[in-house]
Amino acid sequence: MKKNEAGSIPACYNGVHPALKASFGYSFIKAAMKFRTMLSQELEKHKLVTAHIGILKLLSLNGPASQIALGQDMGVDKASMVKFLDGLEKMKWVRRVPDKVDRRIKLVEITSKGAEGLKKVLDVHSTVTNEFLSPLSAKERQTLHEMLNKLT
Repeated sequence: MKKNEAGSIPACYNGVHPALKASFGYSFIKAAMKFRTMLSQELEKHKLVTAHIGILKLLSLNGPASQIALGQDMGVDKASMVKFLDGLEKMKWVRRVPDKVDRRIKLVEITSKGAEGLKKVLDVHSTVTNEFLSPLSAKERQTLHEMLNKLT
C-alpha cells in the first residue's frame, strides 16, 4: 500500500483511514451518522426533524395518543416530545385535544394536513434510504435490515 509523505496514511486515502474502517463500531456509527445527516438535510427543507416522522407514523397507525405514551413509544423525554409536538402543531400537522375520559390528559391526533404531509415525508425517507443503500444489492439490503432488527 502506497503511503503519503508522512508515511502513515495510504495514498488512496479517501476520508476514512483503513485502520478505522477495520473497526465495527467506527463503521457502524459512521454509517448511522451518514444516513441521519442525509435524512436530516432533506427533512430540513420541510421544516421537520427525524422525530417528527416517528410521531406522525405512530399517530397515523394507532390513532390519538397522549404525549407521555408517544414519548415512551419513541424513547423520547417529555421536554423533547413537547418541543417536537409544538413544531408539528404550529404547522397544523397535529392537534392536542382533551381526553374524553380524563380531561387533564391531552391527546395528540394527526390532522388531515398531517396525514398528507406524512405521505410526502415517507416518500422523502424512502428516497434517502434508497440513495444511502444504493451500494447494496436487494438481498444485502434485506439481510442488513434483518440483522439490525435483531440488534434493536
